[in-house]
Amino acid sequence: MPRDSKTLRIALLLDNYPAISETFIDNQILSLLDRSIDVTILSFGRGVPDASRLHGATRRILEAARLIRIGVPRPRAGRAFDLLYLLAHPIATLRILLRALGAGALPSPYDFIRLVMAAVDLGSQPLGFDHVFCHFAPNGQFGTWLADLGLIRGRLVTFFHGYDFSERVQAQGPDIYRRLFKRGDLFVANTNYTRRRILEIGAPEARTVRVPVGLYPDRFPFRARSGAGGRAVRFLSIGRLVEKKGHVYAIEALALVRAAGVDASLAIIGEGPTRPALEAAIARLDLGGHVELLGRRTQEDVARLADAADIFVLASTSAPSGDVEGQGLVLQEAQALGMPVIASNHNGFPEGLVDGETGVLVPERDPPALAEAMIELARRPERWTPMGSAGSAWVRRHFDQAYLTEQLLILLGEVPHATAEHA
Repeated sequence: MPRDSKTLRIALLLDNYPAISETFIDNQILSLLDRSIDVTILSFGRGVPDASRLHGATRRILEAARLIRIGVPRPRAGRAFDLLYLLAHPIATLRILLRALGAGALPSPYDFIRLVMAAVDLGSQPLGFDHVFCHFAPNGQFGTWLADLGLIRGRLVTFFHGYDFSERVQAQGPDIYRRLFKRGDLFVANTNYTRRRILEIGAPEARTVRVPVGLYPDRFPFRARSGAGGRAVRFLSIGRLVEKKGHVYAIEALALVRAAGVDASLAIIGEGPTRPALEAAIARLDLGGHVELLGRRTQEDVARLADAADIFVLASTSAPSGDVEGQGLVLQEAQALGMPVIASNHNGFPEGLVDGETGVLVPERDPPALAEAMIELARRPERWTPMGSAGSAWVRRHFDQAYLTEQLLILLGEVPHATAEHA
């Protein structure tokens, strides 16, 4: 039977919370807290992020939710220390071994060590919840072991986001989540594209739904872009400096934009391993005064830089490793702020904007096509305000986190006499 939301107990299985780049998880947690739901965060990992860099929303979560940190095994070089850990906790080790044998299946050695660590950190009594939200499929997979071995209780809800259905599947094969799909209670895809991909690898159709990740619209105040003043057009891109974000194509496109006589600049917010390659591309194309790699920035800095920008660009692509984007929430954030957006026609991106009305889609890995779209919008600033207004209204209608959380709770049967809407 559905419960009153005030009695609900929801846990989230997360990697090393808080992760500064995963604001969509903060958004979901806040929306649960706003409904007076009892929230517990089970965080896997060793590191503790620098508190001075945390967003205000994250600090509020840490004050209102219960946080339990669960250790994880060391890298292979430190595996001997993990064996010593098992010897130092013989009761927990024996308990997990006996329960695994009783369940008729043994986890991998790595997961066995993780389970012993979880048994020590969680205590001898199982933690009971109504639902356990596992963000990213590997956490859902591990959640099945936690449940089967009696460490947690609750319906397992697994959220797929990107690398978990792409890069990880390419590396380990399509059967990687067989256990998860058999044991999990609900599987949540952020786009219809993501849903199709996980159905292809065995997700049960009746238990697989689409619910996007969302935002809090009031944190993204609309500002009309007009192009007044005759200054250079300011393009902005936000995303980790990794191959799938396609930043190199945006840089190459800007060179073509400027070669066409359009005065324009590009700012890229984010940090990561492709920085040297991007710096080399900037130097090769003689864009040193026109492309800025701004690195990681605080939420306040990002808001200021976004407010000053005219047009948002996201040139994501499929990486050779198989890693891809799922939804690309930053596209919705940019539209909420009133920016026209230009994005690659990548996976779930077409579901996150209205092509020709709130933004423009271009082929992946195609700097000339990207440059053509950038030039077209740069030369027609009269389009910016209508596109930005349409995008802001569309995002507020479809990606409000409070609305999306309600839809999820309806699907879970926690909102009586209500039916979820289908996009």
